[in-house]
Amino acid sequence: MHHNLELILLEIPTTKNKKRSKEELEERLISLVASLFGGVLRGSRRERLLSKFVENEYEKIDRLMELYIRYSNRVKEESERLNDLELDDLEMDEDEKYNRKLESGLYSLQLIAVILGHLWTSEHPRIKARIESLLKQQKLTKTDVKNVLQEYHDNIGDLDGPDEKEKAQAKIQRFIAAL
Repeated sequence: MHHNLELILLEIPTTKNKKRSKEELEERLISLVASLFGGVLRGSRRERLLSKFVENEYEKIDRLMELYIRYSNRVKEESERLNDLELDDLEMDEDEKYNRKLESGLYSLQLIAVILGHLWTSEHPRIKARIESLLKQQKLTKTDVKNVLQEYHDNIGDLDGPDEKEKAQAKIQRFIAAL
């Protein structure tokens, strides 16, 4: 299971005409890693998963932060574009705005923030230090990650029933509190 993690968070080589399929693959892999963390809550399997983020001088955390920055910038650009549209008298409701942001990569950004939450709550001081250092390099703070997590928390649906929604929201709330 964990051998594939090597592939997941390393650079995916592509040619320019395959850019979209590269992004789709990245998005699926981000979702897969978030699911892995969600399914492996404690014990040696979780430790093995966390160790993958420590090895090779934290290259997977570095890659995760690269993706965080890229998706964060895309969502920020889309938000600014939507605000400009509103100034041009094109009224949009909050749901429509949120859906547009999702299309620009918000969901992947949220999943990356969830992965960062899992890493942060792992209580590995070196992992925390690496994440903080990378945020600082980008002139970001943990509050930026918290804001992404809060928006995710506020929009968790109840497709799997109210109990599952509550559990999911409680988990995200723990990440926010820990950060």
